[in-house]
Amino acid sequence: MGQSVRKISDVHLEEAYKVFNDFGTPENWRDLVDNWKVGFTERILSEVNSKKRDFNLSDAIKRSKGLRKRIDDVMIQYVGFIGSNPLDRNDYFKYVSSYQNGKTLPEKFFRHDIKKLHKYYREFDKDGEHTFNKSSYERYVLFMMLKLEGLYRPEFDVLFKVKSKNHREYNPLANLPGVLRGELPFKVKEYDIKRAYPTFIDNELGLKRKEDVYSLIDKDKFLRTLNLHSENEDVTIDYVRDVLRPIYKDRIDEVVTEKRFFQKGGMFNDIVKYEEEAINKFVEANGLQNYVRLHDGIFVKENVECSELKICDVEFTVKECIKPEIVNTKKNFYHYDSEGALVTSEKLYHDWFLQEDFIRASIKGNDTITIFKGDNKIIDPVNHKTDIVPMLKADICEFDDTDIQNRLAKDNRNVIPGGLILMKPIPLEYYQDDEDSFGLAFNNGFFFMERSKDGIKRKEYKDVNGFFPPHHTQSHEFEYTDEVGDFEKFVMMVSTGIDSFTNLKGNDTTSFSKWRTMIGYCVHGFKDPSDSIAQIFSDKGANDESRNGGRGKSILAGAFGYVQKSMIKGGDEFDPKYRHVFAELNESHRIYVIDDVPPNFPYDSIYTNITGDITCQLKGVNAVSISKERTPKFIITTNWSVRYDSDASSTNRRFYEWQFSDYFNLENTPKKVFGRKLFIDWDKKEWDRFYSFIFRCVKEYFIHGLRPMEYDKTEDNFRANFNNDAFLDEFERIFNNIKDNYEGFSVSDFLNQYKDIGNRFRFEGWFHKNNVKRLMNDYIEKNQLEYKYRSDKRKWVEE
Repeated sequence: MGQSVRKISDVHLEEAYKVFNDFGTPENWRDLVDNWKVGFTERILSEVNSKKRDFNLSDAIKRSKGLRKRIDDVMIQYVGFIGSNPLDRNDYFKYVSSYQNGKTLPEKFFRHDIKKLHKYYREFDKDGEHTFNKSSYERYVLFMMLKLEGLYRPEFDVLFKVKSKNHREYNPLANLPGVLRGELPFKVKEYDIKRAYPTFIDNELGLKRKEDVYSLIDKDKFLRTLNLHSENEDVTIDYVRDVLRPIYKDRIDEVVTEKRFFQKGGMFNDIVKYEEEAINKFVEANGLQNYVRLHDGIFVKENVECSELKICDVEFTVKECIKPEIVNTKKNFYHYDSEGALVTSEKLYHDWFLQEDFIRASIKGNDTITIFKGDNKIIDPVNHKTDIVPMLKADICEFDDTDIQNRLAKDNRNVIPGGLILMKPIPLEYYQDDEDSFGLAFNNGFFFMERSKDGIKRKEYKDVNGFFPPHHTQSHEFEYTDEVGDFEKFVMMVSTGIDSFTNLKGNDTTSFSKWRTMIGYCVHGFKDPSDSIAQIFSDKGANDESRNGGRGKSILAGAFGYVQKSMIKGGDEFDPKYRHVFAELNESHRIYVIDDVPPNFPYDSIYTNITGDITCQLKGVNAVSISKERTPKFIITTNWSVRYDSDASSTNRRFYEWQFSDYFNLENTPKKVFGRKLFIDWDKKEWDRFYSFIFRCVKEYFIHGLRPMEYDKTEDNFRANFNNDAFLDEFERIFNNIKDNYEGFSVSDFLNQYKDIGNRFRFEGWFHKNNVKRLMNDYIEKNQLEYKYRSDKRKWVEE
């Protein structure tokens, strides 16, 4: 049976050789193709006795059923495959070849590793070599087909420029960029040596290693170090040995020999010799006949199975797919089918519109198509009749885009509008800052600044992407100024207690700067739900007995309403459990102020509102949900001490406290200090100073981020917990009764004392299992007592 197969194979080889040489000796691989085309066409013409005057290759292929030789089947497949322009479907070829010819294609639709693409760009910039060219690829395809179909003769080596040098074969496969090798008319797979370098060196030393070498040293570092030699600048043999000594220990000198180090390529030459030996043994062990070698591996057709994968301690692995991995699934508005024909459709345009953040807006009473474009930062109105085609044209990813431009012009009549009609209409959205810009809409234009650029710029409303709710800013004619105004002085006073910029020093300067970043954060109309923080305005040194107020907390919170649309709720009327608490809120609100909250306000209860969506439930109508990206930033003011629990990391990460100095009070009011009411009595110049300061605060926030204040919360925690004398007296009575227990005291010991039948306070509910531990820790910390809670014993013990 084996001899019969071999004879049939030999016949096919002889037929192929004869076909390729019938019309002259081929001088290159293209002659093989041309000779076959001529010979095949004439032979079929003769055998079918056709009378057609212009009988061509296409006719011959159609009429050749039952008349083909094995080589004919392969060549017909080759011609058909190449004629379908397979490289049009390979992004690496499309992008790099276009770059080599002077045109850089849009990268947003590149499907593979963008870093590798840039690497190919750099290589071309460096040496100017056109490694991505159609001729080399077509030669490769024919070479692989002849080799893997068993129709390749050694005489073809010169035509395909196949050479053997230093134990390696250099063929069209080796010379083609790896990212193009998968473009074949059939599937292939590669068997290659697993961990070639470490395996060959271990075999050379007779080592039986249990661990993976690459678990001991980075693979790239290992290979790079092994191939260093004396001609490398600032490299010594001792350096190479020291790097690799942890792997080979006292046998390192046998690995990094003087011969290998002082002879360029010494290590490589030894490795490729082992490589060749292993490949030959693998081929023999698996009885392979039709394969192509690539350095330390071989390519075979997908249906070829090799059972012997370990040859003399050299292990081979299989790579089933050699096409580049797709990491970007963005789709363009067109593609080419398997026959190379250009395809566009209403659905393809529709999908492109959605992918590129186009929005079909729903406007009450307006039945026309209204299109907006968003790029996740801004919302941009689009005249779909004139603007969309140029946008589509900008996304064409072809070196020669003539056919696609012609198709766009044609599709603009019906197909592109059909894609728009398929889009689901959605309501319009309000303007929102993006992460790197901040803007305000004034009467004389839209003024904005960018994170990476200096200065404030202006543009007309028609150039602004998005809509604004009615707001105070739109009635003001803005002009930037560096002058210091009332509000900037006010912030300095409440943050530091100092009334003169000349007196700001050290920590006071830092504090004032941090407060400016807080203002910048609050008014910046961009919200990152994963990093959303609520601000708490409290009184420095609040004693929780007399609520004097008047320090300026509500003034600062109210000031934000002159910058962004805000909603203010009194602390007593804000009930987080009330179903309709956010009934009046909508997407136009950027700031939500809960003013003057009572003691023990449940800050945790609004945690989800700070970080997640907010449901706005109006009475009698369906609820509306505001997405977490568009919910307002929260500000809370209180005259009471704010407790800090060091164990509540999630809560602490979502709330920053800002303690107001006692510079202002009920007697020393801002009106008394400035001679006029803030905001209400300001003229145009003062408003200019206010908004100019706001822009500077945002700039400082852009540069430094939100910089929180750090306070010693020991006193605040104590005041927040022990805010009446009877409560404190009762706590201290029980503490004094149990503190001297020999083995320490527990929560249970404390509660047993509190619930004693003779205790007149036992029905007050002051102390329970959920608060005793926290109260005890805060009391011990405040009074600097030498007790420590032991989790293993669940007791406090004296240190």
